[in-house]
Amino acid sequence: MKTFKIVLTVLSVFFLIATQGVFAANKKAETLTCVGLFSETDAGQISYQVGAKGPWIVIKLGDVIPADATVKLSVEQDWVEFTPTSDPNLVFDLQAGPKESQVKVTDILKGKGRAVAFPVKGKADPKFANKLVVKQILGRQIYAASPDADEKDLQYGDIIGPKGIVRIIGINNLLTLAYPDGSSATIIGPLKFEVERVSKRENIYKFLNVAK
Repeated sequence: MKTFKIVLTVLSVFFLIATQGVFAANKKAETLTCVGLFSETDAGQISYQVGAKGPWIVIKLGDVIPADATVKLSVEQDWVEFTPTSDPNLVFDLQAGPKESQVKVTDILKGKGRAVAFPVKGKADPKFANKLVVKQILGRQIYAASPDADEKDLQYGDIIGPKGIVRIIGINNLLTLAYPDGSSATIIGPLKFEVERVSKRENIYKFLNVAK
């Protein structure tokens, strides 16, 4: 009887530890948040699937992708940017190769991301004085620091300004920019605008206002 009680106690402790371990693992399972998205053609489609036979769900800007999901990029021109949902200061950039590509969320998180930084909401951060930071991006956006400077495609976390010009290519494509005080503005395209006007919080188009 004594031996039975000892065995029962050991088993109880084992199952308790195992249960706590599973709970801790589930609690720590990281998800991804879509912060940048670009699909050049109708043939392109960035989606995710949970489970081997689950439906493929088209990813939209701001979507949270489950930790046990697989992400699929269909065509070479498509790209997507993810941050760990718990850490917006790290971003993973994915682009399809010549063929369709699939990658698990767990493998994305194992990769080497880009470190980015944003001003904290509240008092103006002097490190970002006269600067704007790309906080969300949908579609292709092109930035040039001056009229004769080389153009570059904007990405999540890019710091721009105080001068320069941005072109948002495509209807309903959008760009969200963070101000030095952590507030943000969302600009909807198609549109070409001077960064300085957004920094001054001016209306930059006739019918739509920059969100304060």
